[in-house]
Amino acid sequence: MREIIVRPLLTRLGYAHGTVANIRTEVPLRYDRAFLGRKQPKKDPPLAGRADYICDATSYGRWAVEVKAPSQALTQDDVEQAHTYCAHPEISAAYFLLTNGREFRLYATGQLAEPYLSWAYEETEQKLMNLFNVVGYDAIRRLTEIIRPDINKPLGPGLPSEVKIIGGEVLYGDHHSDHPLFQANALKGLVGAVTGGHVKRSEDGRLLASVSVRSPLQQIAALNKLAGLGDFSFYCSDEFISRNIEGPTILQNVVSGELPPGQKAQLLPGLPLIPLPGFQFTVSTEATGYVDGATFVGVLAFDYRYHILGGFSSGNPVLDAAITATPATARVEGEGTFKVLLNLPA
Repeated sequence: MREIIVRPLLTRLGYAHGTVANIRTEVPLRYDRAFLGRKQPKKDPPLAGRADYICDATSYGRWAVEVKAPSQALTQDDVEQAHTYCAHPEISAAYFLLTNGREFRLYATGQLAEPYLSWAYEETEQKLMNLFNVVGYDAIRRLTEIIRPDINKPLGPGLPSEVKIIGGEVLYGDHHSDHPLFQANALKGLVGAVTGGHVKRSEDGRLLASVSVRSPLQQIAALNKLAGLGDFSFYCSDEFISRNIEGPTILQNVVSGELPPGQKAQLLPGLPLIPLPGFQFTVSTEATGYVDGATFVGVLAFDYRYHILGGFSSGNPVLDAAITATPATARVEGEGTFKVLLNLPA
């Protein structure tokens, strides 16, 4: 019955001798008691029986199959006996299947109150995809990834040591400038899309939030990219990210650089691309927020400082005259709000 019913099922699930989805039969235990090490015999009696098949997702995990005679009804004693073997440290099966060829019961090791899946022989075809999703090679491999403990320092209460950013938005508020050429408050009311990133600890132990933002002013997106203003790395020396609105976390980002003259940009929608003078810049951004559920929410403060480099001609006398007649330094200050969606387990 084992070779007529069970082995073909394992074959259909992708298991075969000598492959990464390997089958071992009647695997003996080097230590035939429930615990490894020296125990009192009365408290640690010998194990009876062994699983008929061990199905290995090699180096990731395994599950086992215990086969009873077709004439034998499956009992709770059979379940407990199979579990004792499969839970043994030398086996450590994630699941075990108990069957008499007529009835099939799949249990998660350590959860014996009821089967994870159960079906009659006639229903095997309908259950095949369910089995793939639970005990197929890829499923066992994914299981180890899911349950692998996160032994690194968590980011905060109830948070893992690293979190992916899966979306969000930045809503720009009031912006003001001390320079006549900067239409700073044109940003007010615009929304930038948070497109990705992650939160983890930097090598020196600080909190690090790397965030990618798509500017609402796509006409100067190329300039932002050249200036390194599309991806932001925020740091904080706090030990943990706050979940308390009254004690938020403050993350800071500073980007400095120089943009050479001659870069072209469309300053306003509908206008042609024009060459711009070179400038040095320092952009400071401060994000103050806390984790609410699976969202990091808070407020932003922006401080942009520019120094326009001289000796440049755009070929446009009006623009050149305007640049020459205005201060060589400029400052823009602004505010906004944000919400960043975190990929956290439900």
